[in-house]
Formats: sequence, structure tokens, C-alpha cells
Amino acid sequence: MDVRMEHTQGRGGQAEVWVDDDLLTVCDGVSDGQRPCPPGELAAVRFRYVTEAPVPLAETIGENARRRKALEPVGNWAYIGLGQVVSLMPVVIDFGLMRMEDAGWATDESLIGKFVRVDIDRLEIERCPANWEAP
Repeated sequence: MDVRMEHTQGRGGQAEVWVDDDLLTVCDGVSDGQRPCPPGELAAVRFRYVTEAPVPLAETIGENARRRKALEPVGNWAYIGLGQVVSLMPVVIDFGLMRMEDAGWATDESLIGKFVRVDIDRLEIERCPANWEAP
């Protein structure tokens, strides 16, 4: 996955980043506190999402009946995430453009392979911890 910074308002502000050929609006977690991250390629970064009202994944299966993988923008850094559960502990969802860990916890193996919908209130980009492995 090729990630490039296009523009940012600085840490905690709105940023536009390219992920391969898709331009996403995200919350900037890569700029330092002194100055905004300059435009260009970003290495060792990951994406995560925040949901204001988490819903158990099992309840969202019927909401992605078309079995889509996509991040659909709904305003600013909010998205509707449509994806497939690919692993548990941690829960990882494949949204097509990227895979992200879900903040929820699930042990029900029947969820693996199911297509779900996630209301993403804030999509964030951040630096990867030194020992982090991509999902």
C-alpha cells in the first residue's frame, strides 16, 4: 500500500492522504506538535478508525448483503466501512483498500469470512509502533 501526504492542517487536524490512487480525508496523527507533515510519501504508517457508538459485528452482517469492500465517505473524516472479517483476536476487517483492526473484541469463529458494515466516525492515520505487524 502506497501512502502519500497531500495536505494537512497539522496534528489532530484534517489531512488528505493518497492511498494508492484513492484520496482520503483523515485525522492527522503523523505530524509532530511543532509543524505539519510535509507532502510526500509516508512510510511506517497505519490507519485505524473510531466509532462513537460501537455495534457488535454480528449485528452488522445483514447490513452488507451485497458483500462489498469499500470506504464510502460521508463527510469530513467519516466513512461507511464495508468489508469482510478476516481474523479474530484481534478482529481485522478487509475494506478492500486496506485492512484495519476493529476496536471491538470477538471470539466467535463463525464471523470469519462474514461481510459487515462499520460506521466510521473518524478515520485516523498514525505512525506504526516499532514492533507492529500489518494485519
